[in-house]
Amino acid sequence: MKTRILSSVCAFVVCLASISGLVSCKKKAGVKGMITAKPLAIKELGEGFKEEHLPDTDSIRALTGTIDVCLDFEGTQAGWRALAKEYERLQGGGVTVNIDDTYAGSTYADRLNQELVNTNTGWDIVEGNLGYGNTPTYCIDMYPNVASYNPYCGKDVKWEEVLKPEAYRTKEADTSKKSIIMNTEIMQTCWFINDVAFNAAVEKGYRNADGDKAYPITWDDLIRLCEKMEEANYTNPLGITLCNASIESLQFTWLLRVYGDYYYRQFYQYIMGGSAGSVWENYDPKATVPEKLSGYGHKYSKILALLFDKQCDFGPRYVGFTSEVYIDFVTQLEKMKGHLILDVDKTEFGDLRDKFETQSQGKSSPQILLDYQGFGINYEKAKTTSFDVGYFDYPTMESGTFQRGLKKGEKIVPSETITRDIGGNGGFLSIINHLGDATQNELNKDFVKFVLSPYGQTVYYKGLASANKVPKGLSTVRNELVVIPSEWTSFFNESNKTIKFSGDVDANVFLSWGVRYTCGETQVQKIICDNWRGLLMDGLADGQQLSVTDFVNLWDTAVEADARTLTTKSKWPNDVWTNPNYDL
Repeated sequence: MKTRILSSVCAFVVCLASISGLVSCKKKAGVKGMITAKPLAIKELGEGFKEEHLPDTDSIRALTGTIDVCLDFEGTQAGWRALAKEYERLQGGGVTVNIDDTYAGSTYADRLNQELVNTNTGWDIVEGNLGYGNTPTYCIDMYPNVASYNPYCGKDVKWEEVLKPEAYRTKEADTSKKSIIMNTEIMQTCWFINDVAFNAAVEKGYRNADGDKAYPITWDDLIRLCEKMEEANYTNPLGITLCNASIESLQFTWLLRVYGDYYYRQFYQYIMGGSAGSVWENYDPKATVPEKLSGYGHKYSKILALLFDKQCDFGPRYVGFTSEVYIDFVTQLEKMKGHLILDVDKTEFGDLRDKFETQSQGKSSPQILLDYQGFGINYEKAKTTSFDVGYFDYPTMESGTFQRGLKKGEKIVPSETITRDIGGNGGFLSIINHLGDATQNELNKDFVKFVLSPYGQTVYYKGLASANKVPKGLSTVRNELVVIPSEWTSFFNESNKTIKFSGDVDANVFLSWGVRYTCGETQVQKIICDNWRGLLMDGLADGQQLSVTDFVNLWDTAVEADARTLTTKSKWPNDVWTNPNYDL
């Protein structure tokens, strides 16, 4: 249960965030009755807010207690403080909402995983996607509440009536009846570019694959653009960070997700139900969400055979982590080496954004940045003589060809395969389950219901806009029910013409079976950061610098160790991957 100090001294103690974590002076949660405060008037919320979605104050209970919102806010604190202030007002002063932004980046993830397993934690609302597999065990399932009445959404309005499915599904293809993570934003990402540096590269002869003086359309275009920027004295222009948080869960892992999906989605046709050797005829490499096509339904035994049995003799044969497929994937990413930003391993994502937007390091600043689409609102407003932002979609990788395996001489990735975005959702809110403290849990759930309502999201947007801040993406509350600040609409409308949502890559089951991690096991987690830095960073000491061959061998060993651990836990045969027809 939550840490509480119940002596009379408590009222005079200031809650501090110290080096040991959040030190909360908790007020025991309870219920006072019904609230008496009224919601903001329509004119205060903005033109377009629908009156029927004002909070039903006749049905909202007046609560007491303290809620600690502990997130990696990434610049959205102003919006959260607006939410906290309005929730406290509606509650008549009986509730205090602390917005704790002590931790960010990899330090946040590390601290979160300590707090999730701490039975006396003071944390309440957290960013569940960074829970290293702990989140389902220690957090509350909100799915039963989704289909229920939510008074913050209006009189007699069920919560699900105002939400997009992405709000309560972790992945687009996830149909499980659990919502351990509630998502506040529809995520799109894109590549931003400083047009001043781009034009300098064009002057040095840059052209894309179509021969045009235009943004990259292929991965090799992107690398060639970096080279031409460097000829124009823009050093280390590629804004990808290799800090721990980026590799494990943020910016760099977007590349693993997008391009891992691009390389491995083609093998869907071999992992469908039925006996080994049968092919799923419905697979379409041009489908944005092939996981939703009729007949899709994979068999893990076939995935294991393709990824771990080096003597695999069905379908496309072995395509695991020392295969031509994975080697080519890693080789593509290695092309970034030498072009990545200075201090690439030490720069957190927020600092990277600042360096791009302000060009604070002159021509050594990042000139090309992979980021959430929403941050483009700020980048567009930051125009100077040395900075003017443009944006483009994920470039397609032109793969190498098979040299010895299946389809010798043909491209490893079929040319008609589309490149999908990370898609899905973000703003990953989870509620820590304080065992034995049902009243605190109900208070925390009530606050999340408020946050993810048309009213709450409108308050959040107003708070962000008033502080000249932006969201990462648009709300998972139905957008026509939320008042979007007028200064944002033109950017979202214009950028959506260029940046196309094209499917949810995380529905690709190969990503969780070795391309990114191994179903929550630990060996890959232990080496992932050091390995990618060893491959992509310059100037490392002997033994730290990795070739592609070094990398894939180390990765193969770690993934197989994780797979064997999983096999033991699941009581499968030790050689389970030699039988693609095994019933798991």
